[in-house]
Amino acid sequence: MPWLAFRSSFAIVATAVASCMVLGSSGCAAVKAARQPDKKNLGVLHEGTPRTHVIAELGAPTWTRPRPDGSIEDVFAFKQGYSKGAKMGRAFMHGAADVATGGLWEVVGIPTEIWADGTDVQVVVSYDKEERVKYRQFIKGQETVQPRKGLLARRKNRNARPVASSRRSPPPVARQPSPPVARQPSPPGEATLSDAPVWNGGVTPASATTP
Repeated sequence: MPWLAFRSSFAIVATAVASCMVLGSSGCAAVKAARQPDKKNLGVLHEGTPRTHVIAELGAPTWTRPRPDGSIEDVFAFKQGYSKGAKMGRAFMHGAADVATGGLWEVVGIPTEIWADGTDVQVVVSYDKEERVKYRQFIKGQETVQPRKGLLARRKNRNARPVASSRRSPPPVARQPSPPVARQPSPPGEATLSDAPVWNGGVTPASATTP
């Protein structure tokens, strides 16, 4: 059944990962993934956090300087790593790949874990007279606080187009033709014989002749 097959494959992968961690050396990709540095909570660098909380999360400062006004300034240098879930997921993935490839995955898995071993962070933290965080300044590793957008997000923003407005422009108003201007008739002139109607084959009646 599919459920039994899934449980069987899961057991095989878990056994491979466990054997690599117990019997294998530090060169195993699964071991390297499980031993990656932990992810530190950089929220302790917010203004107002006590200095004791900062040291408890980031470790002992590499350099400390008291200032003339009574405040303190610390410099921290550490590796920003991964959460426990991310590390165990990567270790499980390497174990599954080892089972599927008969151990050949180590050629890819080990260099991957060597390259993805966390981010170097160097930060200067200044405190007030009550030893609470006043401000911080990153020397290295600023992207751990403000991660950069991935390639997919950049492509999405690049391909985004403005949405056309749902309002439709009113149809154009048909122009009514202007009425023709009536031409005023010219004033009639004096009647002449040539304007008189023709009677009986062209014979003009005597009453129409000029006396």
